[in-house]
Formats: sequence, structure tokens, C-alpha cells
Amino acid sequence: MTMKKTSNTEERILDAAIQVFGEKGYSAATTSEIAKRAKVAEGTIFRYFPKKKELLHGIVLKAIDIFGEKVVVKSLEETVEANKDKAFKEVLKAIVLDRVKIFEQHYAYMKVILYELQFHDDVRRLFIDKIAKQAIELVKKVVDIAKKNREIKDIESLIITRSMLGMVLMMLIQRQLMPSETSISNIEDEIDLMIDMLMDGIRNRD
Repeated sequence: MTMKKTSNTEERILDAAIQVFGEKGYSAATTSEIAKRAKVAEGTIFRYFPKKKELLHGIVLKAIDIFGEKVVVKSLEETVEANKDKAFKEVLKAIVLDRVKIFEQHYAYMKVILYELQFHDDVRRLFIDKIAKQAIELVKKVVDIAKKNREIKDIESLIITRSMLGMVLMMLIQRQLMPSETSISNIEDEIDLMIDMLMDGIRNRD
């Protein structure tokens, strides 16, 4: 699903909402504060989003538009294609670096989505169907190729994919939420170590 083109006013409301939701959470956010941030009348918000929950859905849809076809699919496909002749380890590094760039550029949206999908079933279903499943399937294909080429062990591809994506997600969240606790300042060094640990467990040694 591709999100319909938004007007400038609607865009300002969504951007303001993501700021307020990110700071206070969905439940504590008020439409009056969102209106103030967006520099519109509160009534204007209700013309675009009759209920506060529809604002959250608007943010989810916008995140899907950013992280779906344009990022998760297209960017990942381009990264894999550009590195298709390299060893599996190098392809992994290219994928992780690309995901890091996307996550950091759009962290405000990811922060809200990752928080709110814990408490709202419809948000969780939308995130899984439109973002998570596509990302997992794309990375799984790369893993399948590496298994076929006997670069890695014949372990269930989904397990390898989830392990890798889980490590990446936790690394990104920690660097955002607890930067002072990150002992490795160079993110590429951290990525190299993370991939080395993963490869130590799945590398084909036959």
C-alpha cells in the first residue's frame, strides 16, 4: 500500500504529531499541543483527523510509505544487487550499513512506531504486514543464496534472518537510547564485530 499524497497542512500536522507522540507517548499527547506545534487551529486537525487515533494511523501510514516500498524494498534490493558478487559477509555488512542510515534518518518515526505497536493491535498488524514481513523475506533470500553457495551452514534461513535483524535492531536502539553506554564509537567497527560473531556461528566449515 502506498500512502496518498498529503497536503502541506496535513504534512505539518503529521510532523508535529510525531514530535509530540515521541516526547510524551500516544496516550499523554494532546491535540491542542499538536496544533500548537503545527501552527494550525485545533479545529484544523479534526478536519484531517476526526479522532486522535487517526493521527497515529496517519503516522503509521507515513512510516509505511517511507520504510515500505521506498526503503525496505527498493533500498534493500539496490543494496543486494550492488553487492551480489561479494561474499555473504560483505553483503551483510552492506545491508546493515544501509539499515543504520535509514533508521537514524527516520528515528523519530521508528521510535513512535516501535513503542505504539506494543499496545495497539491494528498498528502491530499493519507494521508486520507492510514492513516486517517484507524485510524478513528480502534478507531471507540473501541467506538462502549463501546456503546454496555453501558459505554458511544449512540452518533454517528464518532463524538466521531473525538473529541478524534482532542484533541490528538492538544495536540501533541502544545507540539511540544509551549512547554513553556504547563503548565502540565507530559504528562500522561495531557492525564488523557483530557480523563476525554471527558468522562464527553459521559459517560452513566443511
